[in-house]
Amino acid sequence: MVFRRLAFIFFYALSFFVWGQSTSTSETLNDISKMPSKFQSQFYEALTQRLIKNYDKAIVSLDLCLDTYKGIPVLYYERAKNYYALKSYTIAEEDLITALSLMPKNEVILKELQQVFFVQQKYNERISTLKELVEIDEKYKYDLSGAYIYTKQYGESLETLNDYKKNFAFDVRIEQLRNQIYNISKDKNLQIVDIERKIQRDKTNPGLYVHLFELYQEANKKEEALAVYERFKVNLPNAPMLEYVSFLKNLDEGNTVGATESMKKLTSSSSIDDEVIQSVLSKFRTYGKQNPNYNAEIEELPDGTLSERDNQKFFMELTSFQLQEGSTESLLDVYQKNLDVDPNNFSLIKDILLLQLFYGKNDRAGELVTSSLEKYPSQPILYLINGALLTKEKKYTQAIEAYQEGLDYIIENPEMERAFLLKLAEAYALNGQPDKAKKYQVKGEKISIN
Repeated sequence: MVFRRLAFIFFYALSFFVWGQSTSTSETLNDISKMPSKFQSQFYEALTQRLIKNYDKAIVSLDLCLDTYKGIPVLYYERAKNYYALKSYTIAEEDLITALSLMPKNEVILKELQQVFFVQQKYNERISTLKELVEIDEKYKYDLSGAYIYTKQYGESLETLNDYKKNFAFDVRIEQLRNQIYNISKDKNLQIVDIERKIQRDKTNPGLYVHLFELYQEANKKEEALAVYERFKVNLPNAPMLEYVSFLKNLDEGNTVGATESMKKLTSSSSIDDEVIQSVLSKFRTYGKQNPNYNAEIEELPDGTLSERDNQKFFMELTSFQLQEGSTESLLDVYQKNLDVDPNNFSLIKDILLLQLFYGKNDRAGELVTSSLEKYPSQPILYLINGALLTKEKKYTQAIEAYQEGLDYIIENPEMERAFLLKLAEAYALNGQPDKAKKYQVKGEKISIN
């Protein structure tokens, strides 16, 4: 009895929300309080059963109500919710359409109906229902935009989303849905039209010009891309990202000198995000792989450009690029100049040492590793390199000591540990200690690495 009364209170609290926009006629149609007590008892029993998920029993109670009163919309609405819970979507749809015929343009019924259409994959019917909801409240334009995706009406989807944004610009879901539309449609022209419209509304947004330029490039529309660059330059001549578009333009035109200059400016600018810089460097490397002659042009840059502190990041990335492309040992000098700029850059020290080993610059490597061990006594890689150098000098006992000491600093690094153990095995073998050599060889080979 208490639970039933709670259900009664729940329904009436709900009714103010659900049917609040109803006309006086609709309120009369749904006025359960004026019904006979037996009817009310059955109706509240139905609500109670739905609350405890006894949907079949709820439907039985609603059927009893409908046997005597067929013109009450809420009965069909409630029964539809139970059928929906039981996944009897066709019957739920029929009940909701009946309820809607008794209460046209009711927001709650329409909202439930569009969901029933969705689970049945009746996408066109869902769109029609959402259009009716939009007439009631423009917030449903977001749902309508998403609904168009399922019928591949991507243009309508974007247009509806743009309309929604005019009134609900604060909604963080907007750009997520926009990107979803872009990704699903894979239609560059669709994106181009959308961004062109945005620029017409806002000519001061640099991100729009960048995105549009990239889209035109991807679509191989060179003239249109150039036109975007010119518009960007006229409308926002001081925008930091204008240099990024200039970089892309120069690469596309094969202007390697211009692209290099743009990249130097971008990588030394505090106004450019790291993500953009990484993108620039990635495109730079890709271009270099496709155009082998590019390496020669880079190596001919004046030496003075390699010593400026502001361009440090650029030159380090440049060096990495050239090494990946198989450059000569002359780049060790470039690395050394980088180290002069940033003497405490451990990553750079490690790379120089490895290169010195590779090119047989053992004396220089010995000096650098000794000084580096004083600065970074807990870096295992330094002991590994030092041991390799001592082995080359046939100082096997000292090499073994270096490897043993380095092992103490390895923490959860199987690959590094394996390297040390195998190097120890090599050193012991060269030192005439085959038993220990075998011991470390077996121990090292037991460590599996991906």
